[in-house]
Amino acid sequence: MAGTKGRGGGKRPGAGRPRSRPAPAPKPSRPIPWAAVREAATAGATEQEIVRAFEIPDAALSAPATLTRFRDEIARGHARQAVDLRTEIQRRGRRTTRGAGSVNALSLQARNILDWDKQLPAQETEPDLGTARQRLKDLFVKLAQARSEIEGKKVTVLELLHREATTNSTKRED
Repeated sequence: MAGTKGRGGGKRPGAGRPRSRPAPAPKPSRPIPWAAVREAATAGATEQEIVRAFEIPDAALSAPATLTRFRDEIARGHARQAVDLRTEIQRRGRRTTRGAGSVNALSLQARNILDWDKQLPAQETEPDLGTARQRLKDLFVKLAQARSEIEGKKVTVLELLHREATTNSTKRED
């Protein structure tokens, strides 16, 4: 029989109702790599850098408990970085000056991470009033002498102050 070869019975291909496939299940998001997050935070990476580097989806951080843990890991990592840096600075300080190596990298990290060597407004020193009074007195005497030479008559410090006070009071009234 010609043409019957390969027909051994069974269903014909494409026969019957088409099958409806169930909707595919959503792909589970990758779990957050906590060890890598901790390591990156210890290296000084910010929250945005960690999210971008490890491709952490927003859905993974949508749960409040997960977000809290994520931020705690970052805060712990940053604290660990500061402690490690302080420890290394102290270890380096205990070494002898000979063979201690360059401390430039540690100095730069200390400035940037630990906020060392930054001027704070609260650290301003109060002016020394004892020397300020003397300098002010000397300045008034020089001004009085210069004014005396200009006007051709003796001008005292008290006259200068009186003139300045009356000049300023008339300007304020205008």
